[in-house]
Amino acid sequence: MNSPMPDSHDSQSPNLREITFGHFNLFPAQRLLLKSGTRVKLGSRALDLLVALVAHAGKVISNRDLVRMVWQDVVVDESCLRVHISALRKALSNAESDAQYIANIPGRGYSFVACVSVNSFTPDTDAFAHQWAVDNLPPRLVRMVGRDETVDALAEQIKQQRFVTISASGGMGKTTVAVAVAHHLMPYFNGLLYFLDLDSINEPNRLAETLACALGVRYHSSNVTCELVTFLKDKRLLLVLDSCDQMIEEATCLAEKLFQETEQVHILATCREPLRAEGEHVYRLCPLACPPEENSLTASSALSFSAVQLFVERAITSGTPFILSDHDAPVVAYICRKLDGVALAIELGASRVDAHGIQGTAELLSDRFILFWSGRRTALSRHQTLNAMLEWSWNRLSTVEAMMLRQLSILSGSFSLDTIKEMVGTQASETIVIDAIGRLVAKCLISVESISDSIRYRLLFTTRVYALDKLRTSGEAGTTAKRHAVYFLGLLERMDTTTCCTFPEYEQIDPYIEHLDNIRAALSWAFSLSGDPVIGIRLAATSVPLFLGLSILNECRHWCEQALAALGKTNGTHQEMVLQEAFAISLMLTYGNTQSVRVALTRGLELAEHLGDTPRQLRLLAGVNIFLTRGGEFQSALVTARQNMKISARLSDPKGIAMAQWMLGVSCHLVGQQAEAQKLCTAGLALVSSQPHGDAIYFGYDHHIRALVSLAQVLWLRGYPDQAVVICQQALDDAQTLRLPVSICTSLIHASMVFLWIGDRKTAGQTIDKLILYAGENSLRPDQAVGMGLKGILFIRQGDVDAGLHLLLESLHVLSVANHQVLTTMFIRGLAEGFAAKGEYNHALEAVGTALTLSQGIRGLLDTPEILRIAADLHAHRPTPDLALAERYLKRSLACARHQSALAWELRSATSLTRLRLLQGRNNEAGKLLEEVYGRYSEGFDSMDLRTAKQLLQSLNRPEALDVTTWSSPVTGLNVGP
Repeated sequence: MNSPMPDSHDSQSPNLREITFGHFNLFPAQRLLLKSGTRVKLGSRALDLLVALVAHAGKVISNRDLVRMVWQDVVVDESCLRVHISALRKALSNAESDAQYIANIPGRGYSFVACVSVNSFTPDTDAFAHQWAVDNLPPRLVRMVGRDETVDALAEQIKQQRFVTISASGGMGKTTVAVAVAHHLMPYFNGLLYFLDLDSINEPNRLAETLACALGVRYHSSNVTCELVTFLKDKRLLLVLDSCDQMIEEATCLAEKLFQETEQVHILATCREPLRAEGEHVYRLCPLACPPEENSLTASSALSFSAVQLFVERAITSGTPFILSDHDAPVVAYICRKLDGVALAIELGASRVDAHGIQGTAELLSDRFILFWSGRRTALSRHQTLNAMLEWSWNRLSTVEAMMLRQLSILSGSFSLDTIKEMVGTQASETIVIDAIGRLVAKCLISVESISDSIRYRLLFTTRVYALDKLRTSGEAGTTAKRHAVYFLGLLERMDTTTCCTFPEYEQIDPYIEHLDNIRAALSWAFSLSGDPVIGIRLAATSVPLFLGLSILNECRHWCEQALAALGKTNGTHQEMVLQEAFAISLMLTYGNTQSVRVALTRGLELAEHLGDTPRQLRLLAGVNIFLTRGGEFQSALVTARQNMKISARLSDPKGIAMAQWMLGVSCHLVGQQAEAQKLCTAGLALVSSQPHGDAIYFGYDHHIRALVSLAQVLWLRGYPDQAVVICQQALDDAQTLRLPVSICTSLIHASMVFLWIGDRKTAGQTIDKLILYAGENSLRPDQAVGMGLKGILFIRQGDVDAGLHLLLESLHVLSVANHQVLTTMFIRGLAEGFAAKGEYNHALEAVGTALTLSQGIRGLLDTPEILRIAADLHAHRPTPDLALAERYLKRSLACARHQSALAWELRSATSLTRLRLLQGRNNEAGKLLEEVYGRYSEGFDSMDLRTAKQLLQSLNRPEALDVTTWSSPVTGLNVGP
């Protein structure tokens, strides 16, 4: 039911404070119509029509009376009335419902037919003689990203606490949020609010007068503030004081006075620092939420973060037909993180996408010219570029604050108070430094974060870029950069990892990870034309353990090259020895066994012997052993391992002795001495069974992991498949615990081989996929190529022969360039099997001939018996078989397998010999050897080779089941016709 309305034909006469109908709130005195808290734009005549109709709700008003009420003495045609009625109906329309507000009564006129409720009061005509209402309130954004909860929280806080200051750094969106809060609170304050931009006032001492004039206060004395307070004493309204920074003292005094001496005046202020006024409650406006650093980030998950939402929306509105893809999502997330979630910076960055693309925009972030990217023409002048915004803040700093911000701009990431003191040096006392830091934090030019119960400080990215430019133009850049480099050099020298091991444990380097960007910056300066190469050499020598420990290998190699070039050729110091070792490690693991690696190792060993550094000599010998092993020089690697055993005997360190035993055990395994390999690996593991594994990292490899995976392969070769799988899993688990990419890839490579050998193709495939992905992510190119080769072998055994051959050929090419020959003969065997599966016996025999040549050239390999066996099978089943030659190859294979104590190879050769005997028609003697070899097994009967042998032995007892016209390879499981 409609509330009673005053019976008057004068639309301006009703004593109406607020009229509510549907989703609308009408304030006639303020000439304001709100829909769900948002102002509805209406023409002056349409608004007069609405007031007249609502004032007579439920009654029919003739066209003539409506014209008289609205146009008074002006003569207008009734068609003009219909036009304004139509506009009014359109403004009141609601797509969500069929609500009708204005009805046309044919022949009579119009009637407002919706239910209305009215709050009446008798206004103080003097107080409201000046109708200011909300005419000056800026419009709210059509869509504000990521701040809905903030607006709701602030609105409730203002209702409860009356005086709130939104504080944040420039560009964070303080004004935008304040405007949104004001619009949100319009119904609560019945439209009585006033928005005052203090940045538009040129004379701070006239702040109270400006506000008084805006509110229509007629003051007659010099104490304008008191008269303003008197005027507002019984008023319930919201006062928004935007951008208080320029006149913070005056704004603080006025806000405090209004809060203390009125009861219903609510104040919302925005400022980069708290006003520190009595009664003030500070609301720290946080940055927009950014996705964490994650390479696998998808577009869908990225768009759940408000910073990414804003970036995408602004990129689209800037004219880019942009749809965020999974490929671009990590880059956009990086841009948002780099810009610290600052709304203005993200908007300006997104506007560059049309010209530079996503990747190009990301690359531009390192350039100071981002400060001059332009934004909306209608924005405040200080918000049209980042430079203008930061200049506005910079001009309000004291001399000490500006000096500190310049000095600290050279620091990357977060830093401690002690670091700040060191960087400022003697330019200010400790008391002044601490006080200035507090003021810069309050002004949101330095952010504070808590890390592991300690306080860290950080400059926002855009602030740092601006302050760095100020540092360059101040003439202080050189001395500041040197002080920065010397400070971090001292920090690294206290870590003191260069005297113990090349790869420190993760826990040892963890406290220094936060300084990584600063170390990089110091190195860059030191080796620049204006730098100091002496400091650079010391920095490089002390930082390489950090780069190696974090497996940042390409960067480690780069800084070693820079430092060694600066050292010259005749240095001969401990620093050079450290650098030569680190250079050899990082180059070998990323690019392979180049001649430069050999030269660096040789020079490092010379220096270790000259300086009498026995632990370093052991590590470098381990490096030589690995270098020779990766190059396929297994016999030379064995010699080096024996030399290492002799040197380790001089030390009483069990870890050093265990490492030497593991190294020798691995070398014995690779040359086919499986019994000795098992003995040495087991002895080393027993010697340090209770010790942590990290200390076994020599030359980039964890020799404990190397020993485990080698032992797993030895156990399979010696006839213990089940034990081999258990040791494989232990190696995989231990490698994951260490978190070193090289060790993880080592475990994945050799575990994959064992899974392929026992015929567990599913587990092998999963392990190989992990290897390829992980090696690629960590720039371990040779290990990635090994993974491709293993996948090629798996494809061939699964029947996808063409794909397998392609991967094997590609892998062999990459490994040849890198001189990484550890698995060369295994991959060539895979080629032979693939060619045989396609019936290309000439290519298969050529491949196996190459493998035999390599095997003989290095005087025997662990897989020599298998190469000989495959050669025998090929000769037995080629289109023109040579069974006699096949028999000779198998006899050599069996003899070699027995010499190596490799029961697994012996089983495969015995299986092939059984098939050959069947082809020769010697059925009576076919299975004797196979039965004897099979009988020596005590486990692993579910593995592929043992199942194949068992099936063959059973078929020998049923001659009718034998079919000598086909041959099934126990290696590939593929049928190969004669």
